[in-house]
Amino acid sequence: MPANLPPTYHEAEDRYRSASTVEEKLAALEEMLRIMPKHKGTDKLQADLKSRIAKLKRQPKKKGARRSASHMIPKEGAGQIVLLGPPNTGKSALVARTTRARPEVAAYPFTTREAVPGMLAFEDIAFQLIDLPPLSAEYVEPWIYDLIRRADLAWMVVEPGDSLDEAALVLKLLEPKRITLHPAGTEPPQEDEPGWVRLPTLLVVTGMDRPGSDENLEILKELLERPWPVVPVSVVTGDGLDPLARRTYEALDIVRVYTKQPGKPPDRDEPFTLDRGSTVADLALSIHKDIRDQLKFARVWGKTVFDGQTVQQDHVLEEGDVVELHS
Repeated sequence: MPANLPPTYHEAEDRYRSASTVEEKLAALEEMLRIMPKHKGTDKLQADLKSRIAKLKRQPKKKGARRSASHMIPKEGAGQIVLLGPPNTGKSALVARTTRARPEVAAYPFTTREAVPGMLAFEDIAFQLIDLPPLSAEYVEPWIYDLIRRADLAWMVVEPGDSLDEAALVLKLLEPKRITLHPAGTEPPQEDEPGWVRLPTLLVVTGMDRPGSDENLEILKELLERPWPVVPVSVVTGDGLDPLARRTYEALDIVRVYTKQPGKPPDRDEPFTLDRGSTVADLALSIHKDIRDQLKFARVWGKTVFDGQTVQQDHVLEEGDVVELHS
């Protein structure tokens, strides 16, 4: 059976061949694996890519070696969120207010020239925000699209007065790169050909402390043609920032799971975050492959089971479950 690889696969393959850092090679290989059609004709190619990815991840870092420039940002926390928007919509100010990152914030456009990561705390987990340079009709650095494609969620950051035009510009710039933003909480479009990225998105409206912002927000909601989840915020007053963190958690569609050792209380400090619908086997694999391979059963405490119920590897975990793995 032929592989029938899409053009975006070969584009990612070209990026892999020209990559100068381990991070860039990993990003390209992961993109190739995600893009390729999954059928018998690509089984060997999938296995080869997985092998190369595993080999790169095991590669030790060279001490004292000079670091090559790379725009790839390794994922951290419960999800990676990219901030998208035209110039001067408040992306950098939003990252500076909600994280410990210190992106340059100024009144003039194109202040942000590099990707700036920061961690947004939410209860007992954290999300990784990435402040990207603005998307402009004049020019967009190619590596910006690579970061967008690898993200788990997007915040489309706009101001209430010109929100529709700003959102339309973002969507227009992403379409030729086969990136589709769709409202978080809705099913992504399925009619696109293979190779498209369908990224769930929140519409974050900044500047809600300014005169007339409430009225402009209501006009925006009335004019929206799609059911975008709108989150109004003010960096100045802090209004809306807590709901934004909550909406981000919900939009990622993940669950928090806690582990415990036999005879000991659960570890409530650092939960594991898994995609909704994940199983006990998925949890074990996220800890280590050997734990998954040696797993015999698990005991679970939660809302849908009785305390300490014995379950098998295919048991689906729910938000807040406590799991005790047995080899």
